[in-house]
Amino acid sequence: MLSIDQRGAPARLPLAEIVTGGSRYVSAPAAFAGFMAGLRLRAELLTEPGWNQPASAAGRFAWFRTLMHGVVPRFYDVAHLERLGGRFALRLDGAGASASGIGDFTVIAMNRRVLTLSGLPLDAETGAPVIDAAIRGDAYRALWNDLIAELADTTLARIEAARAARRAASSAA
Repeated sequence: MLSIDQRGAPARLPLAEIVTGGSRYVSAPAAFAGFMAGLRLRAELLTEPGWNQPASAAGRFAWFRTLMHGVVPRFYDVAHLERLGGRFALRLDGAGASASGIGDFTVIAMNRRVLTLSGLPLDAETGAPVIDAAIRGDAYRALWNDLIAELADTTLARIEAARAARRAASSAA
């Protein structure tokens, strides 16, 4: 089962707050919000096997790789990504004292599937990396903590409602 990371500050950060915070968190708030709108999270995310894989000493950012390469492709709406132009290039920036980059990812639609590639696409004319949005790594982690916590709350409420309905049906019989 996934444990929500409470070490970061803030531990949870809703998408609306990230968008409202503007460049404090993300370079292109509207583009980032448009990208996040394509997520279709389901209860299976809470038991995603990749969450249990230990990070190696060389893989300091294993959580982000699991998220971007394992979770996003499984829970992203390919039709939404195609409406965005078939790809979204995201840079995860470091924050705080180290401020080193966490990683660059390009989420693409290919053959009606969503794939995440490491790295960024290059502009054909200039050769410069194309970045649709860059977000602070701590803000991205806090956003996912919020998304996962909301999903867990919704899932628990559905389970409780189903149990109550079964109890009511068995007592009525």
